[in-house]
Amino acid sequence: MAKLNEDVKKVISQTKTFPVATASKEGVPNVIPFAFVKCYGDDALLLADNFMQKSIANLEENPQMAICVWDSENKQAYQIKGEVTILKSGNVFDETIKWVQGVLSQLTPKTALLMKVTHVYVCQPGPDIGREL
Repeated sequence: MAKLNEDVKKVISQTKTFPVATASKEGVPNVIPFAFVKCYGDDALLLADNFMQKSIANLEENPQMAICVWDSENKQAYQIKGEVTILKSGNVFDETIKWVQGVLSQLTPKTALLMKVTHVYVCQPGPDIGREL
């Protein structure tokens, strides 16, 4: 498993919209803008599924996901890949509901997505572009 270092965590914490990519088992891609993403320890991300349709169908067939984060002011960008577990009950799901409703009380997540990070890549231009952390 890959780890989220402090630089990556900082960029994630400051990002407001995340491009989230999934693919069907046939490889048909789907990318959506996502608002509720946060670090869940050093090797996982937690996402709150409030409206997903195609992406959830993709994840049920193929649990792989990719997320891109960037901080243009500090010229940092990362691609994070991992395997997702879809949660519809339990402690993590309950935490997700509290988190989302603490931000927007009218939302109730359908599922919590726990992504175990498998790869983190540098995406900002320069000599390290494409390097795996």
